[in-house]
Amino acid sequence: STIGKQAKDSYEVDLNIVLNKILKRIAIPDNFIVKIPEILPTIQGDNFRMEELFFSIIDNAVKFNDKEKGEIIISYSDKKNFWKFSISDNGKGIDEKYFEKIFLAFQKLENDYKSPGIGLSIVKKIIEQYEGEIWIESELTKGTTFYFTIKK
Repeated sequence: STIGKQAKDSYEVDLNIVLNKILKRIAIPDNFIVKIPEILPTIQGDNFRMEELFFSIIDNAVKFNDKEKGEIIISYSDKKNFWKFSISDNGKGIDEKYFEKIFLAFQKLENDYKSPGIGLSIVKKIIEQYEGEIWIESELTKGTTFYFTIKK
């Protein structure tokens, strides 16, 4: 409840280390391919928030993928004042009418007792704390891409 309110010390966070740690924590199934750029940026922030941000999106991409061969693609670009990231998957997709709902606390699109429905609301709060934005593009049965920015 306080993740968006508490000021944290800002220091250099190597996203290569963060992503490697997350991928071990999630235990990506053998039928998944995860594509990550060879070199990710080092950003100003804190490890805990960056881990939570990337973990929630990637974990959902694994949990809600209905394909025989799952695919997750992580990329970024350097914008003038922001880093822009995208995390794409080839899963079920999300109907456009739910694009705003998924970022509200305790809102779930599926009745999954393992998921409390809080992850993406935390993601949004973290991104807002870094003066960024988050949005999605999705097509049912084809997959979803989460885009977000983090101020440099």
